[in-house]
Amino acid sequence: MKLLPTTATDAEMIRYIDDWVSKLEAEDYNAAIAMVEYESDWTGDLLRRVIKSYGDALPSQRATLAAKRTDVSQRKKVDRWDAAPDGALGDVWYDLGIDGFTSDLTATFRILPRPGGIVFRLNDVHVM
Repeated sequence: MKLLPTTATDAEMIRYIDDWVSKLEAEDYNAAIAMVEYESDWTGDLLRRVIKSYGDALPSQRATLAAKRTDVSQRKKVDRWDAAPDGALGDVWYDLGIDGFTSDLTATFRILPRPGGIVFRLNDVHVM
């Protein structure tokens, strides 16, 4: 897992999550999981099953970095906080592309401080 500097801009944070999605696109779910912190329930296999079961649930479907607009526009948003009880610095909301089109399957991440920088903790991947 890579630490980003505490001074990372919103654009740098989104680029990191774009890299995470690139791992999903390559269907390297274990590499994607290795890029973030996560609760014990998350595994590469669970991430694969969530993506494969979305919408039409086609066995061939996958998350893609490219995401043409559909009836929803893609959200890639960083929400920053001044103070949170758990020490979090904010959240990232990222609508995944599925087979090249924007979807309402959203990955959410908590931005957490760690010695030497910040990390992202995968909270959930679900339909918003």
